[in-house]
Amino acid sequence: MGKYFVEREPADKIRFQGRTLVDRDMVVMGYTNTCFTISVSASRVRALFRTGANDPINAPGLRVYIDGKASGEIVLDAPETEVDLAEFAKVEEHTIRVVKITEAGMSFVGVVWIDVDGELMSVPEDTRTKALFIGDSITCGYGVLGAPEAEYTIRDEDGELSYAAVLAKNMNWNAEWVSVSGHGMFVEYTGDPENILPREFPYTNWFYSKEIREDYSRFQPDWIIMNLGTNDQGSLGNPWILGGFKSRYESFLYTLRIAYPNAKIVCVLGTLAPGVFAYVREVIDKVKAAGMKDLYGLELPLHDVEHDGIASGHPTAVTHEKDAKRIEEFIRGIH
Repeated sequence: MGKYFVEREPADKIRFQGRTLVDRDMVVMGYTNTCFTISVSASRVRALFRTGANDPINAPGLRVYIDGKASGEIVLDAPETEVDLAEFAKVEEHTIRVVKITEAGMSFVGVVWIDVDGELMSVPEDTRTKALFIGDSITCGYGVLGAPEAEYTIRDEDGELSYAAVLAKNMNWNAEWVSVSGHGMFVEYTGDPENILPREFPYTNWFYSKEIREDYSRFQPDWIIMNLGTNDQGSLGNPWILGGFKSRYESFLYTLRIAYPNAKIVCVLGTLAPGVFAYVREVIDKVKAAGMKDLYGLELPLHDVEHDGIASGHPTAVTHEKDAKRIEEFIRGIH
């Protein structure tokens, strides 16, 4: 009974999933759908969260689950916030999961302590098939809750409605995300070569610390689903950028293979990037010819605005559901 300071607790007491790091007295959650799970026998559960000096439109969002059912959402609109996660009529056993539904590039969530009126119990390790999703705004669920041409606000983002989250649920996967809105393989959506996923990938959370490198052995995925190239497409008319895109795509595939030697890698593209997959296919064929195994490509159709709508200039939840089904069918055909 009392406060459990998160960075001191063993992993089985507060079970984090996703890339996290410890800074001072808190565990920092960054990327989309990073979460923690606790099991309690308690009447009340509170937590202390921290975040940065965010402007209102970038305040991070959390979703709370009790025994697998969504019970509420939290917006951290202050640097430090104490939150009631759950309250029960009497001391009862429950499982509570808290998911960060917004992305690392905009804001972080530090978990400092969990206060339990009762007992904090152990949480079993997740032994399901592991998957890693690498991507951009589509993989983050950017704008999925927004009006067709809504102005940007993180409140319209929901990582749990992304094709990746739907696929992970349908496949019963233990999944992690490394995805950043606007960033590409070789250039970002503006053509700027600074903001690219391959630069950020080796770090646990590039946006929080450029000193802490990710330990790839910590999470060895069985599957990697990579959806990158959408933000590069506007610059690919420039021949040297196109050449750089293909070279960077190739080198990043080798990075993934060295880091995750046993993973099956599926490269997908097309929802917002018509015509670009042909270049990805060229790279895949080249790398496979050089001997890389367990590498696959799937072209997704351009999103159907007429029938499925558009959300903040991005795919709607309907399109995400359809893309999840397409990738699921493709993956099941590999076995």
